[in-house]
Amino acid sequence: MKALIMLRMLLMLFVCTIVLGGCAEEKILERISLTTLLGYDIEEEDNLSVTAVIRQINPELESKIELQSATASTSKGARSKMDLKTSKEIGSGQLRVVLFGEELAKSGLDDNIHILKMNSEISNATYLATVDGDLKTLLEYKYENISDIGQHIYQLIQHNIEQQYIISSTLHEVNRDKLSFLNSYAMPILKREEENVEISGIAFFNTGKLSGNLPAEEAIYILMVQGNTHKGALEMKIPVTALEKSPSDSSKELPIAIDSINSKRTIELVDPEVPEFNLTIQLECRLLEVDSDISMDGNAMIHKVEKEINKKIESEIKRLIQYSHDINTDIFQFGEYYKAQYRNANIDKEEWYEMFSKMKVNVTVNTTIIRDGVFQ
Repeated sequence: MKALIMLRMLLMLFVCTIVLGGCAEEKILERISLTTLLGYDIEEEDNLSVTAVIRQINPELESKIELQSATASTSKGARSKMDLKTSKEIGSGQLRVVLFGEELAKSGLDDNIHILKMNSEISNATYLATVDGDLKTLLEYKYENISDIGQHIYQLIQHNIEQQYIISSTLHEVNRDKLSFLNSYAMPILKREEENVEISGIAFFNTGKLSGNLPAEEAIYILMVQGNTHKGALEMKIPVTALEKSPSDSSKELPIAIDSINSKRTIELVDPEVPEFNLTIQLECRLLEVDSDISMDGNAMIHKVEKEINKKIESEIKRLIQYSHDINTDIFQFGEYYKAQYRNANIDKEEWYEMFSKMKVNVTVNTTIIRDGVFQ
């Protein structure tokens, strides 16, 4: 009897699966156009210009890349105009990157991010980035060694995020920060440099509008403060006198390089009235390059280098905190730590930024060189 009941249940499950599968919308690859990248910018009269990198697949499963552009008052209107130029339905299920032009970033991105988030076809893992210069020029340029600009930009961003050379800015992450009480977020900046596309910096946004930017090389400092790192690399210059270098050398600073940066940070609110924070970073790294005149055989010299690395990173983080004051954007999200650690912190964004201008952060870095690398 039990076996019969189980058989009937399995039969009903099979029938339901067939029925639901039949109700699903069929999308065969050669019948749709796959959008892999979207670019948004502002045209004249505040119209929205949309450029799409589209992969077309024929019945032989061969693909070709084409670009379509349209201008309208809304993204939906631009999408409709692009549909009039293509013989296949344009799908967004394979969208990997969304780029925003510089002028649009200055005017505000909150509405565009909201529209992307509301589109059920678009993955939360889609990367968002801005463009330094003209967006169309970056996408439409005929690069010698780039056959698929959409895939190339996606891999460029993904690789550098994985190596912790830049911050991560997926749709989910940006929307999460947008919806926080600070409404501040960040994303990479892309730039065309002759025959290449490169990540040139980090853009910061306050209430949806571009408020400032930093060189891409400084992203590692932001990553150290925002969370724990396990990769990344850093170049810096330390005083020659601190290492007792040969008197015959006339240079005042010695360049060194570290990588395999493994850092853990703690942020403690020590005085909610100021407000004042203690930021402590425990850092392990590999000393990758240092001048051959410097002998690293003894622990004494290694400790001197570690001490100078501490000073340099502390100085750079303090400089970036001051920069966040200058652009009035809490790029390190200290406001979130304040609310999380102070139970009576019933404050809004305006109240926090009144406090933010007076905020004090005590930065302490403790570096341990775990192994040596290649010396010059």
